[in-house]
Amino acid sequence: MKRIAALFILVLLVAAGWAAYQEAPPHPAASLARLMPQNALLFLEARNFGAVLREWNSSSEKQLWLSGDNHEVFSRSRLFLRLKQAQDEFASAAGLPPDMSFLTGVAGEQSALAVYDIGKLEFLYVTQLSSARTIKSGIWQQRAHFETREIEGKPFYVRTDPQSGRVVAFAMDDDYLVLGTREDLVAAALSLLANQKAAALSQQGWFVDAVKTAKDPGELRLVVHLAEVTRTPQFRTYWVQQNITELRQYESSVSDLFRSSSTYREERALLLRDTPENAADAADAGPQVTELMRLVPPDTGFYRAFAAPSVEDSLAMLEQKVLTPRLGPAPVSKIAPTVALGEPPPGNSSNLDVRIDTPPTSNGEETSGDGALKDMLKKTNVRAALQLHSSEADGDGVFVRLHSTIVLRGAAEWEEPVAQQAIQAVLSPGLTASRLGVAWKKAGAGALSYSELDGLARVAIAVRGKCLFVSNDPATLRTVLARISQPVSGEPAIYYAGFDHSRERQNFLRLTALVDQPARTNAAGDEGRQPQFFSQNVASLSKTLAGVKSQSIIARRAGRVETQTVRYEWAQ
Repeated sequence: MKRIAALFILVLLVAAGWAAYQEAPPHPAASLARLMPQNALLFLEARNFGAVLREWNSSSEKQLWLSGDNHEVFSRSRLFLRLKQAQDEFASAAGLPPDMSFLTGVAGEQSALAVYDIGKLEFLYVTQLSSARTIKSGIWQQRAHFETREIEGKPFYVRTDPQSGRVVAFAMDDDYLVLGTREDLVAAALSLLANQKAAALSQQGWFVDAVKTAKDPGELRLVVHLAEVTRTPQFRTYWVQQNITELRQYESSVSDLFRSSSTYREERALLLRDTPENAADAADAGPQVTELMRLVPPDTGFYRAFAAPSVEDSLAMLEQKVLTPRLGPAPVSKIAPTVALGEPPPGNSSNLDVRIDTPPTSNGEETSGDGALKDMLKKTNVRAALQLHSSEADGDGVFVRLHSTIVLRGAAEWEEPVAQQAIQAVLSPGLTASRLGVAWKKAGAGALSYSELDGLARVAIAVRGKCLFVSNDPATLRTVLARISQPVSGEPAIYYAGFDHSRERQNFLRLTALVDQPARTNAAGDEGRQPQFFSQNVASLSKTLAGVKSQSIIARRAGRVETQTVRYEWAQ
């Protein structure tokens, strides 16, 4: 699922405190971007940061996360150590640690944070805070240890840590607290507060263009100059989604968060650098994507529908999601094999997984059976695709089955015999040496008729005009086929996706516990252990966010503007 600016959005959601909240008033105050100097990489603004911070501190999600394996792994990461180093440098320069007590003391109502250098963590923070509260804050109490500067008749305070060179500067003016890690940033903010004709972020070209693409700001707003952020080495190192190439097509993005008692809604607007070459194809495929959405059963764990997939994407979906495990000849390795002394002789029990009924590759070329499948996808020209995935625990409650169904809508009608032969060519090398178990047999009747393999492989297909259905679970396929008569609803979109967290989380925990079990240590009380990635690290994050019932996203594109609506439904 496409996840644009997902790491920043997670920060927004965590900061929001995961608490019930009423919809914000329709007329927000003027943005604090007018007080920020230009050339920021990202800008985060909260309508009432103090209230959001109090909700987060009192939330059960915070306590669960701090005590979970996900936080344990994060606390050992290189990113955490870098942030800890920056925190220590800030503490040396400011004379007090930037902990939660410090943050609570400087958290006012309308607040904004602009980051100018991600690697050096150079930022400017402006918050609407009464003079009485500012005077009581820890940073103000330390001003005697700072050097005094003045600009436009307004004093501000600067101190530099001689060892690290870290700078801390702050000022109080007109019920605003200004805090930054560069002297020039604080001075520029004071000039803007004095209504001087300084260059403000709100006037910079990329920021103006980004904000124009969005609607009214939400309770939290994040504006990112993606064209610059994606060039930074920190982004390439720490961006967990690893979709840098995809993000480089965007110039900027705006994300607004709106909260109610049961729903968090995120409205995103992304400005593309140029109009994409396939914009017309995606627009034409939009109605077809919406048409595929009527096939999604209500109890689906995860679904994804999108426009104009490439041949490679369509092939990968079929092979990796349905026609797996794909056995047969392994690709020719381009890496020299390692020498293992004392290797067991042929016939040893450790070699039982080596196939003897598959001819070896020759001439350094990979033997592949997907040529016919690829040719069929090229010929039919897939215009839209739908993925459906769900899990099901066996009756004994031990094993978990994964059900997947792929629907491909082509520009022309599919030929069922051609599709059957192409799938046979992919499956046969890994299942049989004499084509046993890969013959097709008819099943179902009437509108629910389909074909399935007569062996152990659970693969079923059906053709309905321009739609090809491929599934590893006949029961799911019948459910999907029964929904063809459902009316089409919703506006055309290039992307739909949804995840039912409440339905899938227990099966995920059960499945990953079995997968990770062999790798776990048996030593009791081993505090130095590294939590297993799926069954402990990711699972603890799922437990922390157990109150999130489901998530969905809809993306639309018009010209150079892509809009996305993300909804987080709460179960409580």
